[in-house]
Amino acid sequence: MTMDRSWYQLAWFAIVSIIIAYVVYIVASSVVNAQAAGLNEPVLVRDELRPGEHELSGMVMVPSPCDELAVQTRQISTTQYSLDFTTWREPSIACSDDRTPRDFQTSLFAPAAGVYFVATLDGQALPIGVVPLVYSEQ
Repeated sequence: MTMDRSWYQLAWFAIVSIIIAYVVYIVASSVVNAQAAGLNEPVLVRDELRPGEHELSGMVMVPSPCDELAVQTRQISTTQYSLDFTTWREPSIACSDDRTPRDFQTSLFAPAAGVYFVATLDGQALPIGVVPLVYSEQ
């Protein structure tokens, strides 16, 4: 009787261990693939500061050469703004899935100091690094 119960427990332990190992494998491989593809690297955003204005520019990787990029800014709070990037693909053209850089440029009217930026790409969080530059007329 105890022998049958120990085999039953051992079988359940083996099944649960295999399931946990498989889930860990899937999660770890997706993290490694994202890092290898450079998906976790922040997008550098150049912030050219003028009195009451931010001129934002940079490059975002899109899924293919046929994808276009648009950017909109919106105020989230008194100090936080979002850069919302959207992509769209021309449906009538066959295209490879080679990631391609697309440049962007937009203006935002906000105080020069104490402002923070976040970004999304097609509704998903996009890590960014903002590099402030003070505009000077020469």
